Amino acid sequence: MPEKRDKNGLTEKEFLENYTDSIYEKPSVTVDILVLTVDESISKLKVLLVKRDEHPYLNQFALPGGFIKPDETAYQAAARKLYEETGLKGIYLDQVYTFTKPGRDPRGWVMSIAYLALVPGQIECNTGAMWFDLEITQGKIKLSNKESYAQITYGIKDETFKNGRITYENWVAGQISEDGLAFDHVEIIIESVLKLRSTFEHSNQAFNMVGETFTLPDLQALYELVLGKNLYKTNFRAMVAPGIEATGGKIKSRTKGKMSAEYRYIEK
Repeated sequence: MPEKRDKNGLTEKEFLENYTDSIYEKPSVTVDILVLTVDESISKLKVLLVKRDEHPYLNQFALPGGFIKPDETAYQAAARKLYEETGLKGIYLDQVYTFTKPGRDPRGWVMSIAYLALVPGQIECNTGAMWFDLEITQGKIKLSNKESYAQITYGIKDETFKNGRITYENWVAGQISEDGLAFDHVEIIIESVLKLRSTFEHSNQAFNMVGETFTLPDLQALYELVLGKNLYKTNFRAMVAPGIEATGGKIKSRTKGKMSAEYRYIEK
């Protein structure tokens, strides 16, 4: 079979030998990771932030992340950066969104692929990484760390967007506190939380945020905390029943403070 030739009479091999991409401007690409967990009493969401020790945004807090290397995928880069920041491997990572807004990074044209990492507790991290409480209330998103007295607050409002025939609402942040997060990382937090809420109730993501075993009151508290709403006990237990099994033992509930039946996740 004769080789295919383009309009200039070139084969693919000849085309590639003469090809140059110098005519195209190239962005740098980073990954940024929202590491999310809950506190011991499953009453607050916790996110991991690092204090930047270099320009831009010197001494401001940011999500963990970094540039993607030429020999790795975005997922591999996110896993690598998570390991460098926390020492953890095999952690649940979900790609959230690609952030491409012009001017989002003062260093130049930098795109970021955001990932959500779900972990079962406040793991010890490298120097410079700190756990912040994440509180989302009507019209406000607040990040705070009691040990350092750091607090970052944004106003959030609903705005309407149209995509084809579909109209939808999304949160848009406006800064309140003097020192906000670096880059557009509050937008990454918003998009990550909204995406998680849209999938959490009908997926097994929750089991990445509990230990190897758990109680049903604690599991329900986790769902309610992430979703930002109360769930009916009977309906909730019917929903999670296919993915769990009783161990036959009892453990102390983190939310109730008393002994409850112990369960574990079973992969379908």
